[in-house]
Amino acid sequence: MLKMTGLILIMTAGAGLGFCSSFALTRRERAMGMLLRMVIYLKGEIRYGNASLHDAFGGAARKLPGEYAAFMKAVAGEMRNNTGQPFGEIFRNCAVQYLDGIGLTEEEREKFFSLGEHLGYLDLDMQMKQLELYEQELERSIQELKTEMPAKKKVYQSLGILGGILLAVLVW
Repeated sequence: MLKMTGLILIMTAGAGLGFCSSFALTRRERAMGMLLRMVIYLKGEIRYGNASLHDAFGGAARKLPGEYAAFMKAVAGEMRNNTGQPFGEIFRNCAVQYLDGIGLTEEEREKFFSLGEHLGYLDLDMQMKQLELYEQELERSIQELKTEMPAKKKVYQSLGILGGILLAVLVW
C-alpha cells in the first residue's frame, strides 16, 4: 500500500514538472506582451504627450498593472531624484529589482536592459526610433514564441508524464 502511494506520488510529481514547464512558457508570453504594452505606452507618452522621459515613465506607470507599474514608477522616481547615475544603470537596477521574476530568458532580459541603455542619452527622435526598434524585435519574438508554443507545451507535458511513469517503473 505504501509502495503504491509512493509510485503514484512519483508519477504525479513528474506530471507536475511537465505542466510547470508548460506554464512557464505561457508566463513568458504574457511577460513579453506586457513589455510590449509598456513600450507602446512609453511611445505614446513621449510622442503625443510631449513628455520628458521621467514624465513618460510616470504616465505609463498609471496604465500598467502590478510589478510593471512599480518598475516604471521606480525608474521615474530615480530620475526625479537626480542621483547622478546614468539612465541605463537606473533602468537596469530597477528592472532587476522589480521585474526579475517575470519569466524572461537571459537573452530577452539583456535586450530589455539594452533598451534602457539606449534611451537615456538620446534626443526625442532617437528615443522614438529605439522604442520602435525594440517594439519590432519584441513583436517578432512574441510571434515566434506563439508559433512554437503549442508544440513545446505538448512536449513538456508529455515528457513530464512519461518521465514520472519511467521513474515509477524503475522504483517498482
